[in-house]
Amino acid sequence: MSDIFSTTEFKYPYTDYRFPGQSNDEIILFVGRENSTILWWHRSLVILVSALLFSTVAWVSGSLQKNFGIKIPAIIPTVTFFIAICVAGFGWWWASALWKKSIGVITNRRLTKFIFTTPFNRHNFSLPLDMVVDTGAYRKGFKQAIFQLETFTARSSASSSGVATDNPNRVNKKYFYLENIKMAEDLQHYVNKLLYAFRHHQEHLATFRPFIPKKSGNREELIDKHPDYWS
Repeated sequence: MSDIFSTTEFKYPYTDYRFPGQSNDEIILFVGRENSTILWWHRSLVILVSALLFSTVAWVSGSLQKNFGIKIPAIIPTVTFFIAICVAGFGWWWASALWKKSIGVITNRRLTKFIFTTPFNRHNFSLPLDMVVDTGAYRKGFKQAIFQLETFTARSSASSSGVATDNPNRVNKKYFYLENIKMAEDLQHYVNKLLYAFRHHQEHLATFRPFIPKKSGNREELIDKHPDYWS
């Protein structure tokens, strides 16, 4: 089995992966993370911050020497350069680790995701299929507009307070999100089919066909290779 948090690219039909807390009879139907565009966006910001750090120190040193005659030791720009390199390297690793480890998973029982706030700390959120009220897909914010990304969401029947209520201001406040992905609408349609099967064809959940992203290749060919799946 592959380590789900270190795998760079997940391949259909996801049978080689396991995640913490997965039941023996629980089947992964989809696993993914934010689009790699977001990773490169964060990496670019890290490089920009490092370049600004070095440029600022160089500019201040030059200004002090030119305007006030204060001679700056040559070691200062050198040390600043190496600090900037270290900041860039550490930030690059940090952004890459958070991107690679933060994943979303859909199984024949639930929707779940692992979000790493640091490369070492994470929190997990799961939404059982029997608590999903409806699903949605939309695009929001300038990043998603620029990079043509979308958000998939599923709404829970749980109230915001955790107590059953008919108050429209308190009920249905719990959401499941998979943000900055390319195929949110396709995933929404797939989850709707999964929910229908979950409610009306429980006997087929063990062989329900996993989600096939567009980038996986020829969809019909992949389906033909796995005739044992039901849809």
